[in-house]
Amino acid sequence: MKWKDAAITLAALAAIVAVSVVAYRRETRPRADRCAVCQRGMHAGVTFRLELKSGTREDACCPRCGMHYEIQHPNAVGKAWATDLSTGAFIAAESAYFVEGGDVEYCTMHSTPVEREPQTVAVRDYDRCLPRLVAFRTEQAAAAYQKQHGGQVLNYPQAMARVKEL
Repeated sequence: MKWKDAAITLAALAAIVAVSVVAYRRETRPRADRCAVCQRGMHAGVTFRLELKSGTREDACCPRCGMHYEIQHPNAVGKAWATDLSTGAFIAAESAYFVEGGDVEYCTMHSTPVEREPQTVAVRDYDRCLPRLVAFRTEQAAAAYQKQHGGQVLNYPQAMARVKEL
């Protein structure tokens, strides 16, 4: 009887361990529909793609998150691609023009809004995706967006410098 009870207990423990390992691996595996940096959902118009020297690819929800990845992993990135907001096509990040700031939220548009209650102060202290950064193939397209939505037009080195600062 003791041998049978021990066998059942061991089998139950083995099943628990197996299920735990599978659940842990599934939970910690990066999801393709999530940003590799901040784990927010992806947004087709502002996706930033990183081709790593290892041959793999990482997608970020926006240029700011992608540039944070580049800064944090300086020797890992081979090529960076930004999405041209006007056309939805990927363009080489180093040749893109970026608008920083502006009045349109992309990464945070589906986030829980900051609750504002009477007699209180509610402020979003820090958000990796802010200030917004969107990419364009041409400086003229970036300037047209800036004229309509505000912000500042930057080239790639300037945008990287701003991400490092903030």
